[in-house]
Amino acid sequence: NKQKTSSPISFFLFLNNNFGHFFNHFLMILSSHWAYLKEASKMQAYQDIKAKEEQELQHIQSRSKEQLNSYT
Repeated sequence: NKQKTSSPISFFLFLNNNFGHFFNHFLMILSSHWAYLKEASKMQAYQDIKAKEEQELQHIQSRSKEQLNSYT
C-alpha cells in the first residue's frame, strides 16, 4: 500500500472547495433573509395605509350620521 501524501495545492483546493460550498450556502441564506425583510417592509407599509384609510372611512361615516341626525 502506497501512502498518498497531500500536497499544499491539494489542501488549498480542498479548502477552496469547502469554502465555496459554505459561501454559496451563506449567500442563499442572506438573500432569503433580505427577501423576507423586504416583503415584511412592504406588508407593514400596506397595513399602515389600510389602517389610515379605515380610520378616514370611519370619520366620514360618523360625520354623515351626525349630519343626518341634525336634519331630523
